[in-house]
Amino acid sequence: MPNNESHSKVLIVDDMAINVDILAEIISEMGFEPLSAYSVEEAFAFIKNALPQLILLDVSMPQMDGYEFCSILKKNPVTRDIPVIFISALDTIQDKLRGLELGAVDFITKPFEATEVTMRVRNHLENRRMKQEMESFNHRLHKMLSSQMEKMDNEKKAVICALAEMINLRMGVPEGHLKKVKYNSRILAQSLQLSPVFEEVITEEFIENIGEAAMLHNLGYMWEPEKENHCITGAEILEALLEYEPTSIFKEMAIDVIASHHDRYDENDKIPLAARITHIVNDFDHYVYRLRENGDDETSIKQKAIDALLPNSGIIYDPLILEIFRKVQRQLHIEK
Repeated sequence: MPNNESHSKVLIVDDMAINVDILAEIISEMGFEPLSAYSVEEAFAFIKNALPQLILLDVSMPQMDGYEFCSILKKNPVTRDIPVIFISALDTIQDKLRGLELGAVDFITKPFEATEVTMRVRNHLENRRMKQEMESFNHRLHKMLSSQMEKMDNEKKAVICALAEMINLRMGVPEGHLKKVKYNSRILAQSLQLSPVFEEVITEEFIENIGEAAMLHNLGYMWEPEKENHCITGAEILEALLEYEPTSIFKEMAIDVIASHHDRYDENDKIPLAARITHIVNDFDHYVYRLRENGDDETSIKQKAIDALLPNSGIIYDPLILEIFRKVQRQLHIEK
């Protein structure tokens, strides 16, 4: 909302022209722009074209009274935050309570004093301005904090992934292996998202995190070089590294990948999806490396590597995931 209050529009809704004229003059003298409506229908037309900053509303009107009009405004997310002040000859406690219960911010009794209208209109416009400024500040603050948190999360991921690469190189894993696992895991996850079986499980957040999570699958090699033990050890290491971090999809996914990326499909029917994806992608890249070392033709390496996986479909690997992996082999990255 502009800081200059002269931009404020005040909608006056009353079927008595003399009341509208008097209120319009008061609003003009305050430096605001009055909008005069002599029925609820005219008021709706004004609101459709431009939202006022405040509404002065009579109760007793033909066709639709002010209470019903206020109720409609407060049920609509577009208009519910517009302050409504009832100005009515009705002056019982029940009348005023009903208006306030419907969401009005104030109730002025006719005949009214110009000073009273001026004071209350100015107060409620100022309250709304302050509320909007606070909401805008909170939105900017939330956006800034979210951006900073995302930056910090990305930096932590980068540090842990760099650590994983150092461990792999120390253990003699081919250079570039983890980057290919990261890329191909994302390709496979994106492809699985198109399958009815996985479309509700694989979200955009899942795809965003699967690459880095898959890169950490051998983190356990830091302390435990034996294949049968490094999965448990790796999960414990990551738990320790992220001990004070709140639960997140990345943290849970990375732990699942590290702990279960060697689990056999025929022995465990509850292997986490991220681990099943990583198992296939990781073994695929190891076959690619062996074929390249054997001098196989680059153009046939992908197919031969996948052919090496297929006999273990339903035994070591999830058969549906492996089949989709086979279908997207052209998109896979195998370069050093």
